[in-house]
Amino acid sequence: MVKTLVIGDLHFDNKPFGLLEAQTQCIKDIIHSNVDVDDVIFLGDLMMHRKPYPRVLLALKEVIDYASRYSKVTIIRGNHDSENKSDDGVTALSLFADDKVKVVTKTWFDHKTKRAFIPHYENEETIKEKLSQVPRDYTVFGHFGYFGSLNSAGDNDFSIALSDFNNPTVLGHIHRHHRGEVVTLLGTPYSTNYAEYKKENYYATIEDKEFKTFLIEHGPRHLVIDYDLVEENIDWINDPKYFTLLRINISTVNEDQDSIADLLDKLTVGYVEIKYSPLSDEKYDTEEIQTINPVTEINDTLIEDYINASNSKIGKDELLNGLNLIHENQQSRNK
Repeated sequence: MVKTLVIGDLHFDNKPFGLLEAQTQCIKDIIHSNVDVDDVIFLGDLMMHRKPYPRVLLALKEVIDYASRYSKVTIIRGNHDSENKSDDGVTALSLFADDKVKVVTKTWFDHKTKRAFIPHYENEETIKEKLSQVPRDYTVFGHFGYFGSLNSAGDNDFSIALSDFNNPTVLGHIHRHHRGEVVTLLGTPYSTNYAEYKKENYYATIEDKEFKTFLIEHGPRHLVIDYDLVEENIDWINDPKYFTLLRINISTVNEDQDSIADLLDKLTVGYVEIKYSPLSDEKYDTEEIQTINPVTEINDTLIEDYINASNSKIGKDELLNGLNLIHENQQSRNK
């Protein structure tokens, strides 16, 4: 009887300081608690950026080597893992392929285990075609969404219908867990931005076609809390099981800098930032906010990250060249 460990998008990143080490340890702890499995499946987006830093690749190698000590490993190429948007399958993850590690860069049908692996494709018609080719008694693992599921930015940008799925399917790419009749969104093993600070995180095992999920209560987590509530929740915030990225909402009027400094001295978290509330009487329900981290300045790095994460079929270089033309035209008009 084959037992499989399934882990969602890792999004390994080396910023802020300490996050990459916390992500690495979290995944190794999950693997360590499941050393009796026969294989491990990573559902894609193992790295945050298409062109990862060497430290990120080294951390991924550490995790993959650790997993392959105990079992076979299958890695599905995600959109963040792809070097470009041409659907050519080129990915830095191919560096890790060996006798025990299979990197799925193009759709692969494993007829021995009756499993289909469908990586990310920018062209959703390709995904629909691959789904239609899966034999009826196979289980599908993939990296994409469907109409009604929201991506990490809170957008519904998929045209694939649930009726396109004919087989039990487990998907990466969508960060929040959801168990459906046919399709399961596993979600990420930890939060990846402040908009996800209230979500629960899971990994899964499959044994004799029985799918089980397990709550993850360690590793990186994003927390958002009002300044007035920090003191009474200090033990929860400082929980040593987590690498906590903390955002404190604070009033620009009611708090003095000395009080803030005293409070920060009591925190033992991985990262902390202060977000000043707007000077307005308007009240916001943070549970309804579905945006990515708010920003105060649009710069070239932010624009490049946005282009890398977008679904546009236009090449990144063409988009950046277009942006430069807009800047040049604007400067000419301002002279």
